This record gives sequence, structure tokens and C-alpha cells, in this order.
Amino acid sequence: SGETARERAMHILHHTGVASVPGSAFFHGTGGENLVRFCFAKEQSVLDEACEKLQKLRTV
Repeated sequence: SGETARERAMHILHHTGVASVPGSAFFHGTGGENLVRFCFAKEQSVLDEACEKLQKLRTV
């Protein structure tokens, strides 16, 4: 699933089609390396679909 926040974000994108931003983009140094950030400024139907896709990631 990746060692860095960027690798984790890319893993999520490749396996689900859901985009995220590496947490390291919001911190200096190594802060945020264990985080990814999602945008929730979407229609509810888009968010519901993204949640379904992300749930499937737990089984990959």
C-alpha cells in the first residue's frame, strides 16, 4: 500500500479510482506521511460511490 503518503494516495487511486491528496502536502518534514486527504465538496451521490469503492479497498 506504499511507504510514503504519496505512494498511499496513488495506491488508493489505482485500486479504487478515488483521488486523494498526500498528507505530506500539508506539513513540513515528515508530518502527514501517515495521512491522505479527501475533498468532500461533491454531490452526495458521488460521495456515496466513493465510499463504496473505498470500502472495497479494505479487502485488497
